[in-house]
Amino acid sequence: MHLADIGRYWSTNRPDDIGLRFEGRNFTWRELDRRTDELAAGLAVLGIGPGDRVGLLMSNRPEWCEVAMATLKLDAVVVPMNVRFTASEVAYVADDADCRIVVSEETFDTALSQLGQRQVVLVGDLDKHRVDRATIQGGAGGDDAAAFICYTSGTTGDPKGASLTHTSWNAGSQGWAQAMALGPDDRVLLPFPLAFTGGLAVWLFTYWAGGCVVLEREFEPGRGLALIESERITGLFAVPVIYQSMIEHRNWSSSDLSSWRVASSGGAAVPESLIRSVQARGVPMAQGYSLTEVSAAGTVLLPHDSLRKLGSAGRPVMHGRIRIGDENDEPVPTGEIGEILLGGPQNMAGYWNRPVESAAALRNGWLHTGDLGRVDDEGYLYVVDRAKDMLISGGLNVYPAEIERLLSGLPGISEVAVIGVPDTKWGETPAVIAVGDKSRLTASAVLGACATDLADFKQPRYLVVRDEPLPRNMSGKVLKRLLQDEYARAGGIEALGKAIR
Repeated sequence: MHLADIGRYWSTNRPDDIGLRFEGRNFTWRELDRRTDELAAGLAVLGIGPGDRVGLLMSNRPEWCEVAMATLKLDAVVVPMNVRFTASEVAYVADDADCRIVVSEETFDTALSQLGQRQVVLVGDLDKHRVDRATIQGGAGGDDAAAFICYTSGTTGDPKGASLTHTSWNAGSQGWAQAMALGPDDRVLLPFPLAFTGGLAVWLFTYWAGGCVVLEREFEPGRGLALIESERITGLFAVPVIYQSMIEHRNWSSSDLSSWRVASSGGAAVPESLIRSVQARGVPMAQGYSLTEVSAAGTVLLPHDSLRKLGSAGRPVMHGRIRIGDENDEPVPTGEIGEILLGGPQNMAGYWNRPVESAAALRNGWLHTGDLGRVDDEGYLYVVDRAKDMLISGGLNVYPAEIERLLSGLPGISEVAVIGVPDTKWGETPAVIAVGDKSRLTASAVLGACATDLADFKQPRYLVVRDEPLPRNMSGKVLKRLLQDEYARAGGIEALGKAIR
C-alpha cells in the first residue's frame, strides 16, 4: 500500500476523527488530507516530482508531518535530517541524498548557510506555497519505490542513508500496530524527534492504525505525566531513559494514568525495575529490538511475556523472520551466539548510493544487523551485544551489555555503560562508567552485583561515577566511542580512577 493512501483512507472513512494534535490544536483526517494536497500541489510548482528528495530539518511540529505526506503524494522521497547534527553533517546528508529542496526553520540558520545554492523553504513561508487544486494522485512509482531515506546516526563513520520504501514502512507499521492492538480510538504521545527513525515509526504506525498522535516539541518528564492525564493518552513508546525520568519524577505516583493502556520500550536494555515500576501503575509493558534498516520493526516482546522472558527482545513482528547466523549465514544451534539476521518485507531496499555496502548488508536475503544474539527453544531473541562493542580480555569474549543488564537495577545508579579499556596483561578489560549516587555506587556494590552471574574474566576492573549524563545519540543510545575517547585517551588506564578488582 502506498503510504499516501492510508491518510486518504482515514479521510474518507473517519473524516472528523483527529489524526494529529499539537499544543491544543486538532487536525482532523479530512483537514490533513486537504492541507497535504494543497502543499503537494505547491511543491510541484517548485519543481518537486517523482523520485526527488525533500530534506526536512525541523523540530517536532505539524508541518513536519504535512510536508512529509505532501512529498509522498508526489512520489517524491522524504529525507529526515537529525536536528542534533552539526552544520557540516547536515550539509553532508543534503549532498549525499542530493536533496532538491530543504524545508526548515530559521533557528537552523547556521546549518542552512552550509547548503550553498540548494533551495530552502522556511516553515513560516509554507502557507504561501499551498495551492488550491484537485487531489494529487500518487502511486505512479509503485509501492517498492523509496518513501524515506533515513540516515543512521553515524557513530562509526559517515551516516548511511537507509532507503525505506512504501512497502517496508507499511509492513513495519502494520506489524507494530497489530502487536500493540492500536486502533482509531488510541491517542499516542510522541515527545521525541520525528527525525529519529523511532519517532518517525511511532507516527507512522499510529497513522497506519488511524489513531491520534499527540505531538510534543520535546520531552520533559513532568509535562509528559501531565499530558498522559489531561490528554487521556493510551500509548507511549519510548527509550528506557524517558520512562526512567518519569518514574523518578515526584508526580509519578500521584498522576492519573488510568487511560494509559500500553507502553513499549527499546533501543537499550530495559531493566526489570523499570518494567515492574510501569506495570505497578497498571500499564502493560512491551519491549522490542529494531533498527533503522528494518523500518524500526524487528522483534517485539509482548507485555504478558515481559517478566516470564525477562531480558528477551521477543519474537519477530508480523511478516518478519529471524535467524542467528554463523560466518556463512547458516543457522547456529538453539542457544548459541551468532549474528542477528532479519528478514521480511520491512527490510530496507539498501543504502542510498552505496551498492557495495548494500549488497553486504542484505546478502543471502537477510539484513545483517552487526548485532550478536541467541534464540531460546521457544524462538525468543536475546540480544547479547553489538559486535563492535564486544571486547576480548585474555582471548575471551566479554559482552558489555551483559554487565550493563546486571548493573542497571543497582541502587544509586541512573545510567551505566561498560566499555573496553587497554590493559597491559589482558589486552582489554571492562570498565564501568556510571551516573549516580557516589555514596551508594561503590566498588563493593558493583562487584557484589556481578559476582554470582559473571565469570571472573568478565567482571569489571575499573569504576567511574560521573555527574554529567552519558553522551547519547538522538535514538537514546550511549555513544561509547566518545566515552572511550574521553577515558582511554585522557592519560591512559589510570584516567578511569579506582580499580575494583
